[in-house]
Amino acid sequence: MSGQQIVPAPWQLSGNGLIVVWWADRRDRNLHRFTPPELREHAVSSPSLMMFVDYRSSDAGPYRELLFIPGQFRVKGRRRWSITRIYVSTTISVRSGRANWGIPKDLADFQVEGEPGGTQRVTVSAEGRCAASLEFEPVGPRFPVTGSLLPAPLRTLIQVSGDRRFEFAPTARGRIRAARLLRAESDPALFPAPGGGRILGVFCVPEFRMEFPRARISSPEEHV
Repeated sequence: MSGQQIVPAPWQLSGNGLIVVWWADRRDRNLHRFTPPELREHAVSSPSLMMFVDYRSSDAGPYRELLFIPGQFRVKGRRRWSITRIYVSTTISVRSGRANWGIPKDLADFQVEGEPGGTQRVTVSAEGRCAASLEFEPVGPRFPVTGSLLPAPLRTLIQVSGDRRFEFAPTARGRIRAARLLRAESDPALFPAPGGGRILGVFCVPEFRMEFPRARISSPEEHV
């Protein structure tokens, strides 16, 4: 990867999205399939998250993403989240995400019908087939929210990439409202869907601003 193909951190982003929080069945093979071996033994009891995000602007230009976080992991006595499966719609986001934060981004095609504020249908296609499809709608009033109100340890991610570990704590602010998840289907070989557990909450984020800071990259002797 040449420097011209990577947009360095930090990034400023804005857009809208969907967050699904569920208590996954720990016997679900997808939790292991989409978790790096180096982190599996460090998993702790915690919810899983799925997010669809439509970045209308970023340092790498507009793009869309669908990501999965299986839960938290105990790293040196601290709990950390980790994105273990993620599709994005542009090559520059794939390359930059892997280089800047160790996020295992893969390229996919996104088809989105509807607009924020109404029913939206999202189809993500990869490897020549449908990886996931979602349908959701917002309900209720909007509430302001800011990620900076949470202490950094509660929003810190750790990403495993080869012999490197990336740690960073994004911040976000915007508005959030409750939502209904009308449909969530996936090809289990490509992406997990919240069908094997108890859904705890579904939220639309009609507008947000976010910063992804530079990551702290550990040396091999500092592995998990």
